[in-house]
Amino acid sequence: MLEILRNMSRRKVRTGLTIFGIVVGIFAVTVMGSMTEYFNSLIDNARQGAGEAIIVTPKGGIRATLSTADIGRIERVQGVKAAVPQVATFYGSLGSVSFGPPDQVLGIPPEQILDLWSNDDLAQGRWLQRGDTYQMVVGSNIAKKEKLKLGSVLEWREKNWEIVGLLKETQTAPDGWLIAPMDIVQKTIKRPDLISQINVIPEDTAQATALVAKIKDQVSNVNVQTLDQQLDAIEQGLAVFNAILLSSAVLAAIIGGLAVVNTMIMSVSERTPEIGLKKAIGATNRNIISEFLLEAAVIGLLGGAIGFLLGWGVAALLNLAASEALGGAEIFKITPRLAAIAIGFAVTLGIVAGLLPAWNASRLDPVVALREEA
Repeated sequence: MLEILRNMSRRKVRTGLTIFGIVVGIFAVTVMGSMTEYFNSLIDNARQGAGEAIIVTPKGGIRATLSTADIGRIERVQGVKAAVPQVATFYGSLGSVSFGPPDQVLGIPPEQILDLWSNDDLAQGRWLQRGDTYQMVVGSNIAKKEKLKLGSVLEWREKNWEIVGLLKETQTAPDGWLIAPMDIVQKTIKRPDLISQINVIPEDTAQATALVAKIKDQVSNVNVQTLDQQLDAIEQGLAVFNAILLSSAVLAAIIGGLAVVNTMIMSVSERTPEIGLKKAIGATNRNIISEFLLEAAVIGLLGGAIGFLLGWGVAALLNLAASEALGGAEIFKITPRLAAIAIGFAVTLGIVAGLLPAWNASRLDPVVALREEA
């Protein structure tokens, strides 16, 4: 290993520039990858708490809605335990910056709240109760962003809403929810008949998929999915987004790998007499290949480690800058998996870039090599 470091130090500037090329690429991979890890963690956390709830939404355009008649038809399907209507509208403006699910106001009939949640889902306070009007239960991100606590008053749509409950942090969409009585939300947004979706609770959770088929057969003009199926569709869309996001970062890293190729080719050229001497005293082709590949791997490791640490630091600064606006949410998520991918990719890139120069070095004729000037 000492010999590897000594060889790298012979041309300090060139080696430093080569490592810098890897650093830039892995820095980009780390920052971009931390965003994809954030989105992936949202899906993973949501999937863990998804359960077997069934989501019914209207067919048609963006203005399509469900009706109370739809609720009755769904309730008559055999196997349905409860059908809970819901109104959803954006808390802020559509033009506001949001990473992940947008903050939403959800209108739920207070008497059906416990069909969807339990008291264990509350961090503090109580759920909505029959007779509540301008009361809300809010998610953890909203509470942080708006500096809310029990008894606080939040102004929304020119109305004052009392905070009666705080949800536990889930690191998923509910962290950005504000839950209020459905009839009051409908009145506030001036759409008294709006029902955005119906949450169906099956009597037997093991039969949720079969129940989806029954509802589709018996209730017309609706889309029906389990929450897990919805998450599958979102995950597929995210896979495309992640691929686009990471492609430019990977390209930057590959360009850095080309610098490793150039450095190793120059190193072989400069060390031809040394290679000839090693082969003359018994070094095998495998020994020569191993030496040059190890040197390329060390360059990749150093560049990868430095690039990852820089990316980690920048991600932390970006999280700090965005924390107030996003309620303390981490939109750049550094994980052990990301660390392994970034540094592993850098080392692999170094080794692959060093293959051709190492192969050329191993094929040098020792007699010819010794005749060349150092």
